[in-house]
Amino acid sequence: MRIQSLGRKLLSAAMSAVVTAAALSFPVFRVSAATTVKVGKTIAEDDKYLGYFAELGSASDPIETLTFYVTSSKAGGFTYGMGIGISSDPYWLELLGTKFVEGDGEGVEVKLEANKSTPITVDLSKYKLSYTAKSSEYPGKFEFRNYYSSGTLTLDKVVANEKATTPSTPVASSAAKSGAYSAKKNSDGTYTLSTTLTGTVDNIGATLTAGFDEESYLDKTGKSTWEEGDPINSRKITYEDFGVPSSSDNTKVTVESYGFSVSSDIDLSTFMYGIGMNVVYKSPADTEYWLTHCDDPDTKKGYWYNEHGADEDGNPVDTSNVETDDLCTIGEGTTLEDCGGWVDITWDVPDDIKEYITTRDSDSVSLQFWYGANSDKGYTEVEEVTLESATCTYTIEKTVPATEMEEFKQSEKLVQGDDDTNTASIAFSDLGLEENDTLQAVIFSLTCPSEIKKLVFGVTVSDTASKEQFTQLQYAVLNAGKTQEIMVLIPETVVPDLKYGNLGFGYYYGADSSDKLVSSITLNKVSVIYDKAPVVTTTTTTTTTTTTTTTTTAAPVKAFWGDVDVDDTVDVSDAVLLARFIAEDTSASVSAQGKINADVTHDGKISSADTALILRYVARTIPYSELEP
Repeated sequence: MRIQSLGRKLLSAAMSAVVTAAALSFPVFRVSAATTVKVGKTIAEDDKYLGYFAELGSASDPIETLTFYVTSSKAGGFTYGMGIGISSDPYWLELLGTKFVEGDGEGVEVKLEANKSTPITVDLSKYKLSYTAKSSEYPGKFEFRNYYSSGTLTLDKVVANEKATTPSTPVASSAAKSGAYSAKKNSDGTYTLSTTLTGTVDNIGATLTAGFDEESYLDKTGKSTWEEGDPINSRKITYEDFGVPSSSDNTKVTVESYGFSVSSDIDLSTFMYGIGMNVVYKSPADTEYWLTHCDDPDTKKGYWYNEHGADEDGNPVDTSNVETDDLCTIGEGTTLEDCGGWVDITWDVPDDIKEYITTRDSDSVSLQFWYGANSDKGYTEVEEVTLESATCTYTIEKTVPATEMEEFKQSEKLVQGDDDTNTASIAFSDLGLEENDTLQAVIFSLTCPSEIKKLVFGVTVSDTASKEQFTQLQYAVLNAGKTQEIMVLIPETVVPDLKYGNLGFGYYYGADSSDKLVSSITLNKVSVIYDKAPVVTTTTTTTTTTTTTTTTTAAPVKAFWGDVDVDDTVDVSDAVLLARFIAEDTSASVSAQGKINADVTHDGKISSADTALILRYVARTIPYSELEP
């Protein structure tokens, strides 16, 4: 069913977090669209720009603010003045400070940077402006004057009712920067590691159609009839698509921000959107549950945070009946102006919902296209846009057993697009690592010939726990600049082959702010953070009596704890052998030394508790010292 009215086309829609949870419908809201007059003319000192209010608004769509974008050829001061025509006596007012008065006004001084278009906004909301047509004898007009400028001044454009590119109700966010990291050495033989990376999904090519929300496809039973290819105004992207891990007992994952790139065949003078994502059920961020629960206590909806546009009177969503006192701030969506045919969106996650976002593989984030318009065609609605790509910036933090941090110079040039030269491969043994050490993190130090806006790279690790004998990880860093240090944490599921294996770093893609490819980067240094394996020694005691000539060897008194198969390595094969032996598998043979090594709980017997502890060490969730007495 297609929703025909403009109001319905401004509904936001959240893709459901679970199959049984249908999306909410949202109140419509009035569009007070900005109008732009492009000028592009130089205003000499003591000269003015003459404009007409009828070109920017009307009595039914009044002008509340005018924003003048000016550019100066030199940095320094700019003093401006302004006069406005109003619809009643005295019919003309002059700017004095921050208000308009009858009679003489005064200039207002601001500072301008050189060759940068700077906005100057004037509040007109308290005045009844004259919208008499330009062609009339007494047109409604305004003057913007240049009293003084350090350099040549150009008025680029004038925008009425310009809205900020942030939510209309600002929410606090302290999003970490992509590429940031920290490594804190603790006094107990551990490091606390934190790294912020970005996951990317490219070549999405999904059409978003305003006015078609998920609720449009619900049948009488509440089941969705939507199928891929049907028009809809939103698109979900899973964290599995982004490559974002989920939190675990000793690993904290925090989503910092999302990015979306949207294209349109028609230039967008106005683009309005909202964001939604999976959150903890019934948490303060679960807006879908709490806003529905008011009217339906038995609701099955939930697991979802969603922004909501204001209603048709400009009022935010009503939360007065919500049965929780700590509901998170509900964002009102974002309006962007003068976007053209391409929109790059960055949405920082508000601080009060960060802790509730869930990042399981099937969890997702949704971009919702609420409204688009083109002012050159009389604010004709733009019904469709295309979601081209998306990013998710997230922070991984955990405390791991680690005793060493060492760095090694590389100075290797990597060329983008060439399989032979875009990857550096380094033997673990060349990084000072030994077979029984535990690698926890790697820091790659890079330099680039120019500023990189988006750097996509891969890390390959020889992995004895993988069927392919290696694991490949892909990440991105946004706004990497000319120098960048990137920390990658070794996942708990990866067991690096430190004796025979290699570490690889691949340069897959890099482009500057103009989207020009950066052909090469240089890997200058690699630093490793690892836990040094303890030195294991075996002592044999020989006892001789005076009554015989026989020499006997006592049972071993030293052990390499966890080494059940006595091959001088503690790995998953030890846990497997011990489990078979405990299960009385007749083909599982454990030597006397192996039985001693297996008792890592030190209770004088061998049990499944020993197997579990060995597996925790193999997974690198505990240090080797936990296996010792």
